[in-house]
Amino acid sequence: MGLFNSAVLDVVIGLVFVYLLLAILCTSANEWVAAFTRRRGEMLRKGIQQLLENQGMRGESGKDAFLEEFYKHPLMSSTMHDDNHPTYLSPRNFAAVVTDLTMGSKPGPISFEDLQAAAQELPDGNVKKTMIALMQRSDSQLEAAQTAIEGWFNDAMDRVSGWYKRRTQLWTIIIAAALTLVANADTTHIAQRLWTDPVLRSAVVEEAKVRAQKPGPTISVEYANEDDPTTPTVTRTEGNQVTGHEGDLLGQLLGWRGALKDNTWKDWLERLLGWFLTVLALSMGAPFWFDLLNKFMNVRYSGKSPDEAPKKPERPEITVRA
Repeated sequence: MGLFNSAVLDVVIGLVFVYLLLAILCTSANEWVAAFTRRRGEMLRKGIQQLLENQGMRGESGKDAFLEEFYKHPLMSSTMHDDNHPTYLSPRNFAAVVTDLTMGSKPGPISFEDLQAAAQELPDGNVKKTMIALMQRSDSQLEAAQTAIEGWFNDAMDRVSGWYKRRTQLWTIIIAAALTLVANADTTHIAQRLWTDPVLRSAVVEEAKVRAQKPGPTISVEYANEDDPTTPTVTRTEGNQVTGHEGDLLGQLLGWRGALKDNTWKDWLERLLGWFLTVLALSMGAPFWFDLLNKFMNVRYSGKSPDEAPKKPERPEITVRA
């Protein structure tokens, strides 16, 4: 029969399916860890600190006086709940606070010339240099200067996003290793079970077909309460949930039942290799395995998507000439 509907292809689909489910579990655990450790807020704090540190204020001592006043400003202090740093700050609010601190105690409307003069009066520091450089590219327009300050903040948030992704990847590997050991998710053992048990293999492939028809695993973070940016709401789709049937199949492929009986050193080496392969696979993330599962399912069904019904052949049109 070739590759299509072959046992080899079904074993590969089964492995990809298992990796996908385990990666979904890793993602859920990672989000829980991020909420518990308030990782997003700490990353944002670090990003703001890099922007505003080493800058004093007029009439105040301390090299980080500007940063300290930034957090005392009403627009920022109102976002701090129970001393928890917000996980989100709009560029507009950042620009407003920086502009207000730069102007000092000047009341009423301000002009571009006012802001430029106030920036030059700041003590030497990072913020002063940046503000002067931004205003030099603003064509003497106050609105353009404020937009430039927002862009300065957005560029910094791109770096913060990179930090967050790297930290998330590290936690993903840690969680994947813990899940692999606890569940004994041994890739070599899973492949052997799928190869030697055609009934289980068929059930896994059928469930993989159902999974491929669901939405892809995606997680979005929203801030439903604008007055409390310290507690984001994590929205999960149907693709981020492991069903009871999928969990039962995982239970038949994973676990420590009988795994510790009569083990030789070769068995342990093989198990270590299987664990390593599983952790490496889970570090790729659930979206990667979902896309790969769909590709293999298309191959198995001869290029048709799993939910695509066979089409009836169309009748050829017959033209009758008079």
